[in-house]
Amino acid sequence: MVCARFRQDWFADGGGACKEQRSTGGGTENRLETGCGDVWGTPAFSSPQPPHSNPRGRPRAPSSHTEQEPGPPPQRTRRRPPGQPLPLAAPAAISGPTELPRRHFPRRRRQQQQQQQQHRGRRSVAGPRGPAPRRRLPPRPPRCLHPPRCCCCRLLLLLLQPPAAAMAMRQTPLTCSGHTRPVVDLAFSGVTPYGYFLISACKDGKPMLRQGDTGDWIGTFLGHKGAVWGATLNKDATKAATAAADFTAKVWDAVSGDELITLAHKHIVKSVDFTQDSNYLLTGGQDKLLRIYDLSKPEAEPDVVSGHTSGIKKALWSSDDKQILSADDKTVRLWDRSTMTEVKALNVAMSVSSMEYVPEGQILVITYGKTIAFHSAETLEQIKSFEAPATINSASLHPEKECLVAGGEDFKLYKYDYNTGEELESYKGHFGPIHCVRFSPDGELYASGSEDGTLRLWQTTVGKTYGLWKCVVPEEENAEAAKARTSLPGTAEEEIELGWISKVYVNQPAVVRHAEQIQKWRTVKGNWQAAWLLKAVTCIDLTTLSGDDTPSNVHRMCFKAKHPIREDLLKAMDMHDKGITVAAVCVYPARVADAVNSLKAAGCNIPVASVAAGFPSGQTPLETKLAEIKLAVQYGAREIDIVISRSLVLSGQWESLYEEIRQCREACGEAHMKTILATGELGSLANVYKASMIAMMAGSDFIKTSTGKEVENATLPVGVVMMRAIKEFYWQTGNKVGFKPAGGIRTAKEAITWLMLVKDELGVEWLKPELFRLGASSLLEDIEKQVFK
Repeated sequence: MVCARFRQDWFADGGGACKEQRSTGGGTENRLETGCGDVWGTPAFSSPQPPHSNPRGRPRAPSSHTEQEPGPPPQRTRRRPPGQPLPLAAPAAISGPTELPRRHFPRRRRQQQQQQQQHRGRRSVAGPRGPAPRRRLPPRPPRCLHPPRCCCCRLLLLLLQPPAAAMAMRQTPLTCSGHTRPVVDLAFSGVTPYGYFLISACKDGKPMLRQGDTGDWIGTFLGHKGAVWGATLNKDATKAATAAADFTAKVWDAVSGDELITLAHKHIVKSVDFTQDSNYLLTGGQDKLLRIYDLSKPEAEPDVVSGHTSGIKKALWSSDDKQILSADDKTVRLWDRSTMTEVKALNVAMSVSSMEYVPEGQILVITYGKTIAFHSAETLEQIKSFEAPATINSASLHPEKECLVAGGEDFKLYKYDYNTGEELESYKGHFGPIHCVRFSPDGELYASGSEDGTLRLWQTTVGKTYGLWKCVVPEEENAEAAKARTSLPGTAEEEIELGWISKVYVNQPAVVRHAEQIQKWRTVKGNWQAAWLLKAVTCIDLTTLSGDDTPSNVHRMCFKAKHPIREDLLKAMDMHDKGITVAAVCVYPARVADAVNSLKAAGCNIPVASVAAGFPSGQTPLETKLAEIKLAVQYGAREIDIVISRSLVLSGQWESLYEEIRQCREACGEAHMKTILATGELGSLANVYKASMIAMMAGSDFIKTSTGKEVENATLPVGVVMMRAIKEFYWQTGNKVGFKPAGGIRTAKEAITWLMLVKDELGVEWLKPELFRLGASSLLEDIEKQVFK
């Protein structure tokens, strides 16, 4: 299902290129696929700054990739914030050999150290009293005399390992970076029609909103002038509230990102909480007072509750907003809202570090020192308590009260059985103390925030397919399952439900803002620029679609397709023997035979693509479109570029559009089909996303932006939306669909920008002619000029 807020597949570490982590245990893979997300397009939001976190938290690239990423070998791995590109480099297909890094030889180092020790020993034993007595060392334990990973060692390791079925899968978290200071508070919204959301408070003064199940960064609330200590969302995720060290609490529109209300205080504000109807806001802070604000009358004075003897760390509504729970240094207090008086107080031995209220069951979770205590929220009577091996800063109870998680000063997360108190698992992931832990509203995951400036999302049930986690058990993958995963959607046996299409929403300002950031990316220079340009050449569909096309100019174009770059330039780069050609030549159906004959005479196997199906307007009957497709295939076209009927998109006839594309797919037979959406005439980015999904569901091998004949052709916002659709379709079906921007791409810089965008959004595996094309007729000339430079 596509998120109705424009599927946020931009993961905030960056949210960048498509990545994958694997953790194996007993032949089972838990794949973690992270993608990219977007930002709001309002002035109140900005992209996060590069995090000052340990770079080892970055997921490693999958080892199964056989194609290397373009570019020189990276010197070190660094995280990047959303909207910033990864370091670019040259394509592997045309890059030269790279120098391997130096290796350290521990055996040689040990020999040198022993020689130095012996030399120092000879000098030290000489003296007036003769040689010093030699100290006896304890006998060394027996060790394997064979090199590491020898047969006997491996056999011993195998014997010591438990059976595959008994091995638990390793927890593979989603890492969300973007903050530059410690993350001190987290809060989830309720489950909404668009999923649920997560807000984080950080000492950098920039609270962030994310998609809850994926961690995708949505936006940053800008306005505070000090550290943000508390943050919360209302139940339907339409409003957010933050508490900060600038003596203010702010209320925000969580959809647009606008600041709605600023509530001034006399000291640092530490906690905020909405009532269930979102009409009132409860705040607490260092001034030892609880304040209740009527958000419909923000100018009115708040109701004030006094009684705390030290700064308030947390304040929460409870019992259907009839009572208030608050905690200061070593005291938890229960207040009655109607009388504004204290009902009961609970004193604890140490300073309270966190407090969570669980409405289901009226349970209050308190942590202090190494203790995790559970109390009745109505009477403050203790229900049970657990002791952890380290100081605990935060704990959270599962919504079903099956288990609880806690984190603290030893960088570890602990998971306990709520009923028995048994420790289920503990593991490290953060590189600093953990300040906050919270379960999602559906209980499928929990989030943690740390001193290292990152958030991490953890699965409650490791190995379950949920969100970006994909569980694959190779032993259980039978032929039927593999066939179902690789079969083309849209076959006659499948029942297509297109009702969800009407609920898709694309945040256009956010996409435009992201596109503006793409244009500011630094481009590659020097030899690496030449390498990227040669990569672009191999992805070009060289096109001539003019009314005055003749066999002679088609023949010249085919010669250019075989020799796209001058031979002397290729020899200067030692690339003359690499067989660099364009990906295909594209002509009208009447010129297909001419192109096929010219390429055959030239002795090359470049495919011929033909536009069809009423190109460029699409205003022809379906029978004529199908006949034109079949005729082009009969003439020898191996690729068909069809154009959709824009009227079906503009009028919302998605079933008719699906059926039209499906019949075109059948008419193409063995030829590859590229579906031209003519995005400049679809009216909105939402229609672009919907049409992209329909085209892929109907069996398209590529989706293409434009015919080149519209007023507006390939643009970066359109490209972002179409790539997000491709990524979503791949996650849902396992089928990889290609992408082709066409129209208006005339300069080498524009070509590199598209290559960078594809690499960032879809990954390096899409940077090959089978999955990426550039539709251009005059691009080669500028590429040649840049290569010459």
